[in-house]
Amino acid sequence: MVCDRRVVRLVCALLLIGCGPKVAPSAWTEHESTQRHESRAGSSAAPIDLTKLDDATIDELDEATASATVDALGDKAPAAQVALRAARLAHHRGDDASARVILAKAATAADEARWHAALLALAADVAAVPVTDTVAVLLPLTGRYSTIGVELRAAIELVPDVKWKFIDTRGEPEGAAAAVEQAHRAGAIAILGPVGTREAVSAARAAALHDIPIGLLAPADGADPSAGVFRLVTSPADEGRAVAELAQTDSFPSVGVFAPRDDIGKEAADAFIAEAKRRGLAVTADATYDPTGGDLEPDVKELLNLVPARNPRLAEHLAHDRKHGWQTFSPDVPFSLLYIPDRYDRAALVAAFLPYFNVELRTQEFPDQAMLSRKHSGHMPQVVQLVGGAGWHHPSLPVRGGTSVQGALILDVFPGDLGGDVSQQLGAAFQAKTGRPPSSAAAEAYDAAMMIAAARHGATTRAGMRANLARAHLDDGACGRSTMDVDGEVLRAPTILEVSGDSLVVAP
Repeated sequence: MVCDRRVVRLVCALLLIGCGPKVAPSAWTEHESTQRHESRAGSSAAPIDLTKLDDATIDELDEATASATVDALGDKAPAAQVALRAARLAHHRGDDASARVILAKAATAADEARWHAALLALAADVAAVPVTDTVAVLLPLTGRYSTIGVELRAAIELVPDVKWKFIDTRGEPEGAAAAVEQAHRAGAIAILGPVGTREAVSAARAAALHDIPIGLLAPADGADPSAGVFRLVTSPADEGRAVAELAQTDSFPSVGVFAPRDDIGKEAADAFIAEAKRRGLAVTADATYDPTGGDLEPDVKELLNLVPARNPRLAEHLAHDRKHGWQTFSPDVPFSLLYIPDRYDRAALVAAFLPYFNVELRTQEFPDQAMLSRKHSGHMPQVVQLVGGAGWHHPSLPVRGGTSVQGALILDVFPGDLGGDVSQQLGAAFQAKTGRPPSSAAAEAYDAAMMIAAARHGATTRAGMRANLARAHLDDGACGRSTMDVDGEVLRAPTILEVSGDSLVVAP
């Protein structure tokens, strides 16, 4: 009777936990990567002699062989022990649905009584958690990235009528994976975040295993809507592609890029170059500089081909004018537009070096051609349009950059107070909440939360939430209109700003 009661208890437990949706996560494929993160174990099983199943042999079985052995044993011992091994392996790789099916087969096994406690404990671990209407938000609320986490939380909390559950990732991949587990146990219908690229990869893999749709706030290319992995913020590559589109639209036939030697600079520059070439523009300069160094001059000279050993005209000019040669030389500038994807403070320093080497920048709509011709010994120099991205969008840029940045164009998805009603309303609400204006990152997080909130309406399952996110859009957000493309990545058209005097204005 004791054995019968144990069997009944296990069967009841398995019936209760087995009523949830079956987890059948897709493989999540990272864009621009050859790695695939599969969620299923192999299906082939090596044959095994059922008469030689001792404890040591069972402990060495792989999942496929253990599962096949359970089927071969039926109710005979050691079916429960082998089922426990197979279910543990399935649980370890994140497939709790398969673990529940395997455990159910152990309920009537002859050796169930011996393994009853372990079977019940594992059954509790793989129980199907009921899905709620809670949306988990994964942010670095402690640790070295907590400043950005706290800022984004403040923006997300301004989105009403959503039951948010904030979980700290500590800014680490391991913390992000653990946060997904916590969201899963809480029955979250979806996840928003995290913000770091390494965190996002870790969280996306874990969310795909649990079949929880996730909207990443990490600014890096890559999503997979079939696995429920979406990207709800723009990336440096998006910015680079937008600058290339601007160059073509405004008829700049030759373009160059001068980027900091870091990951963000490289991502933006590579995307800009690829898109410019795709649009038929001539990419005539591709140079970098050290963002951590104090001396930009050598890198600027490389950009402008101002190396006497490689520039005979410059060498001859310096030989004739040793004292003022650098100040009087007129460089051959091969580009009409120069993209500098960096922060406003470093960009101001870079921009200041260009006039120092007699590069003529477009600081006004109609430059004085006669004056320029006289300055450059009778020939008309190439006038260069400077372009920056979101990192340039700062009120101190005009003062820091001075005349060098006058007329420069800035592309940013969040125009701040220069935007429409929603942008201004967010600015006022965020200022009242935190005492400071929102950054572009905060505005994008707010719009991402708005898209999640809209997708949640009418969705009672994670599958429904995933389907809603795949066709999500936001007609009027703080960053303007947002739509989800077929690759699961958000599309936003940036606002074009211009430096005019001491202010930034919307470009005409």
